[in-house]
Amino acid sequence: ARKRMAQTLALEIKRQVETGVVVFDKGGTPRPCGYGDFLILVRRRDATFEEIIRALKAAGAPVAGADRLKLSQHIVFDDLKALARFALFPGDDLTVAEVLRGPFCDVDEDSLFELAGREKRDGLWRELKSRADERPEWGRALDLLRVARGARDLDPFGFFSRLLNRVDATGRSGRARILTRLGSEAEEAIDETLNQVLAAEGRGGTDLETCLALLEAADVEVKRELEGPRGEVRVMTVHGAKGLEAPVVILPDTTMKAKAQGPSLMPVPLADGAEAWLMCPGSSKEDCPASADARAAREARVGDESLRLLYVALTRARDRVIVMGRGSKRAPEAGDWWSVIEETFNRLGDQVRELDGGVRRYGADPDSLPAAVATAETRPEAPAWAQTNPPRDAAARFASPSSMQEQKRIPAPSPLACGEGPGAGLGRFRRGDLIHRLLERLPDLPSSDRPDAAQRMLARERDLTEDQRADMIAAAFGVLDDARFAPVFGPGSRAEVALTGTAPDLPGGVSISGRIDRLVVTPERVLVVDFKSNRPAPDHVEGADPAYILQMAIYAAVLRRLYPDRAVEAALVWTDGPKLMAVPQRLMDAALENAR
Repeated sequence: ARKRMAQTLALEIKRQVETGVVVFDKGGTPRPCGYGDFLILVRRRDATFEEIIRALKAAGAPVAGADRLKLSQHIVFDDLKALARFALFPGDDLTVAEVLRGPFCDVDEDSLFELAGREKRDGLWRELKSRADERPEWGRALDLLRVARGARDLDPFGFFSRLLNRVDATGRSGRARILTRLGSEAEEAIDETLNQVLAAEGRGGTDLETCLALLEAADVEVKRELEGPRGEVRVMTVHGAKGLEAPVVILPDTTMKAKAQGPSLMPVPLADGAEAWLMCPGSSKEDCPASADARAAREARVGDESLRLLYVALTRARDRVIVMGRGSKRAPEAGDWWSVIEETFNRLGDQVRELDGGVRRYGADPDSLPAAVATAETRPEAPAWAQTNPPRDAAARFASPSSMQEQKRIPAPSPLACGEGPGAGLGRFRRGDLIHRLLERLPDLPSSDRPDAAQRMLARERDLTEDQRADMIAAAFGVLDDARFAPVFGPGSRAEVALTGTAPDLPGGVSISGRIDRLVVTPERVLVVDFKSNRPAPDHVEGADPAYILQMAIYAAVLRRLYPDRAVEAALVWTDGPKLMAVPQRLMDAALENAR
């Protein structure tokens, strides 16, 4: 009955739009109705709610989807996670099949069975690579999956952005493919997924595998804004529709009476006007007179609230209200919306007319005008420039000196990430951030005050053990107390210096914005220093991560323009050791040349 009711509703909406049934704009001017003129109101987001959305989509009626988006249950969320899982684990046949059948590919069910059905085949990924030239959709799928594999070392947001913005051989981006397959409601699911990826990065999910694990655990519900004109049928709860209106309101969920729900602890009035609470039996059959009165009072409150909701639902309509219900062998329950409205119709007597199909109507029959919708929609062919990826924006790539490399670098192994030593279980980035904080603030204090200040600073990190605190304090003081580093913290030195600008050695039009860990400016020279907490530290500067060399080269190039009369030098300070490594000009020149 639920499915038949939903199908009848969808077909009736489509019939009214296609025959141009009249509605009136706010100024009273008649016009043919469109799909955006229909508002369907339900009391709960239950199976009826889902069935109505499904029936509208099956009938080809544009529908805005649910008014609340449960991200973990949305198919777009699953499709994007499947791409990430494939990039990490290409040998999982189920994941490969999920991607192939998703909106990013054109592989239908028959095509997938043909690819996977060969006896004694290798894994599905290997099968696709060896047979991609047999069918064009397989070739396009292979191109997509190779891009996903190649992007797995990017930051998670970069990974998903690349796949969504990638334009394939058909001239469509990944985002356009999703919207074509799933409709405009998927737009918000895409955007919210990207928001959750950024949030996961902020919680430590800076690599794709960690980010994917955080996404799997996410439980996010988003309230969608369905107020403006969208050209789509809106389906929402009566509570969510407060303050809205539409020319035509449809109430499909009217034959079920609202039931009182909640704990058995119920309020009861006292003789002096105060209120007490009574623990009632679980079943009304076991009620005493006091609990029966309390239960009846709760039922009355629920009934009153149900009538208030009915009033809200009826007053959302500007022109017409359509009341529907699911048929049942049982008679309607007294007090449900159907019974209330039917009783009202019965009292109206001859003003209500009987139409075909058991329909009863109160009010004038709506007129018709030529339908405002096109019978067929032609898709324009995309121009040639839309079928190629735009050139990389050099300014965007070089915006942050600390992330100049195009590929994410693999961090040096850290015993703090695993094992049983001091700081076991503490990530390298957390350890590095805390050591940086110590090196930023302690140099401004007298030497005698530094140990107590360091203890106080790390005492605020409640999740650290004493061994972890001692390990990081020792690393910081290993640098501060070493005479070789005295110039770094001496006169003319400053911590956390913001630097923004450009330089002739950088590509044209490129500006950078960064923060220098330590800057020393004297009348003779300028020294830029960056602290690194990787463990183990390299033995020679040539063994340092190329991204670190490029970072220092960028800083030095901009500072050379600010201080043309002084020598500009760069150095890396490794807290493991500790070690001070000057960065030769030849290495910085080579890094800049390679980055252009």
